[in-house]
Amino acid sequence: MGGTLRVALGQPEADLNGLQYKTHSFNVLDQIYEPLVRYGPKGEILPGLAERWEVSPDGLALTFHLRGGVTFSDGVAFTAPLARTDMERWIGDTPFLGISRQTRSIEASDERTLILRLKGPYYPALQELTLMRPVRFRSPGSFDAAGNFVKPIGTGPYKLESSSQTEIVLVRNDTYWGGRPNLDRVAFAVMPDSQARLAALKAGEVDVIGGDYLAPLAPEETLDLHGQSGIKLLTEPSSTNLLLAFNTTTGNPALADPRVREAINRSLDRGAYAKTLFHDLAKPATQVFPPSIPYAPQQSRDIALDQQKAKDLLSQAGQPKLMLRLILDPQMLPQARTLSEAIQADLGKVGIQVTIDQFDSAAYLDTAAKRGYDLLFYLTYGPPYDPFAMLNANFRSTEPTFLYTAPDLDRLIDTALAGTTDEARATAYQKVWSRLNDDWAVAPVVELPRVWAVGPAVRGFTLGVTEYDLPLTRVGVAR
Repeated sequence: MGGTLRVALGQPEADLNGLQYKTHSFNVLDQIYEPLVRYGPKGEILPGLAERWEVSPDGLALTFHLRGGVTFSDGVAFTAPLARTDMERWIGDTPFLGISRQTRSIEASDERTLILRLKGPYYPALQELTLMRPVRFRSPGSFDAAGNFVKPIGTGPYKLESSSQTEIVLVRNDTYWGGRPNLDRVAFAVMPDSQARLAALKAGEVDVIGGDYLAPLAPEETLDLHGQSGIKLLTEPSSTNLLLAFNTTTGNPALADPRVREAINRSLDRGAYAKTLFHDLAKPATQVFPPSIPYAPQQSRDIALDQQKAKDLLSQAGQPKLMLRLILDPQMLPQARTLSEAIQADLGKVGIQVTIDQFDSAAYLDTAAKRGYDLLFYLTYGPPYDPFAMLNANFRSTEPTFLYTAPDLDRLIDTALAGTTDEARATAYQKVWSRLNDDWAVAPVVELPRVWAVGPAVRGFTLGVTEYDLPLTRVGVAR
């Protein structure tokens, strides 16, 4: 079918380096780089660059049998020795990934056999190997003699033609092992303003907008697209929760008291947020993760709005009047500002005065990393990262930017991640959820839906299994 698919991109991309974490351009990276294995529906692990694999009975060795005939887009053959070299760039140096900490050695026993030897059983290992970064593979040509990244070269269906702060253009990789992609080009146009993206879709200037990371659609924008001629909306239930997180260590000392955290939870009118601010496209959240995540809690908690209970808890904690600072990045989600103001009003009703400090994305990340806040919004990662990566990165005492930790929480997480059966893991995870709930570790706000929109020229577009995937090899355009 050929042609160029025009996709809106909310933020400029730095350099398409899959070893860096500067932007949210996962969907662009997905066209260039590929993993050993992929995350399938309901968490099933599917073949990627590895056509099959075995896990040893003791869980300490993962053996991958690589596909034959796979080359990087620069013509270099993808082999086990090259895969080992690329993995060694991040193994042992990526704390939020358990497999990075757990890998004892990487071996290439021949050109097509790669073996990871682990220090201990770690059931999320295969799931972590589906992630977008840093686990996907780069050609040796992506690096200079000193090991510095110079350009993106992967085994994926598309390769880079040009990149700037306003547009990224990918062209078809005609040597792609998975078959010739339909599209000649995919052009990602950088459009930070959501209203401009919406107008461009309506005018036929772009073909695709939406997603958690690509170019998010606000609920009111989604409603605006209903009934628009030729525009197709694709929606699915939540894979991420929006949380209000507390700084219990360097924030207001009152936040260290679980009664204060419970009071904040009981002050939030989640139903009103979902109905009014998210136009019923979101659902009130009561747990850290939505139920679609493997091993997530399947029952809701009773944290209904109860302002009198909240006032009583604050009085018991000796905090009838409290001042808190919420930091905000409005680019995080389209309704971040209005939601923060609604929460500010609700907390004000129980005697908690909230100031809202708004930053650009870079300043926000810097402030959050330095723990310069009392409250902030946080999005769970969604599959394939959750639940393990979210727990590793945000609820361990060893992580400097953790959201919450407790003396025995590290041990509870370790037990869940080392479980050798589904039953053992489910039991261990429930203990984690119970501890987080009992401590009022965070305030779940809403379960966010998946929302994308495509224009009338697009053929064959479907949502990826996760928000990080963007399957385009079978997509075409007709104009």
